[in-house]
Parts: sequence; C-alpha cells; structure tokens
Amino acid sequence: MANKWNIPRELEEKIKIRDKHCIYCLKRFENNPKDRATWEHIDNNAKNISEKNIALCCNSCNTNKGAKSLKEWLKSDYCKKKGISLKKVS
Repeated sequence: MANKWNIPRELEEKIKIRDKHCIYCLKRFENNPKDRATWEHIDNNAKNISEKNIALCCNSCNTNKGAKSLKEWLKSDYCKKKGISLKKVS
C-alpha cells in the first residue's frame, strides 16, 4: 500500500534508511513540527516517483521551497542564510 503521495512502501523504506537528515540544510530530524521529516518531490512533480526525485527534508525547508523549482529556490535568501547550495545538495 502506498502513502498519500503514492510512494510505494518499498521505496519509502529505502528512502527512510538513506535520508537520516534534511537533504537541504542537513539538520537531523526531530519530533517537533519545524524539524520533522517531510516527503520532498525535488522536481515538484508528484507523478515522478523515483529514488532520484523523492527525498526527506525538514518541514522548514519543505515549507520554504514550496512549489519553487530547486534552481529558483537555491537563489533565495532562505538558502543563502542557511548555506544551502547546489553543491551541498548534490
């Protein structure tokens, strides 16, 4: 059974093992709402359900990124302030 994002359970488990911290700001996931793990579609296409497009990031980064493209978001003041860059994300 897939979750609400239609991510197959097998892929979901694989990503949970792989991503132990936010893929953007590298913050460890916590139980508080700001730092909890959230599902991220890197290219914002919910139909692209692949290991390269699905990741876990903190709620703060996911909320700030919203529907922006990764390239656009990386230019934001939020990313500059947190030291998030394409090099770090790659």
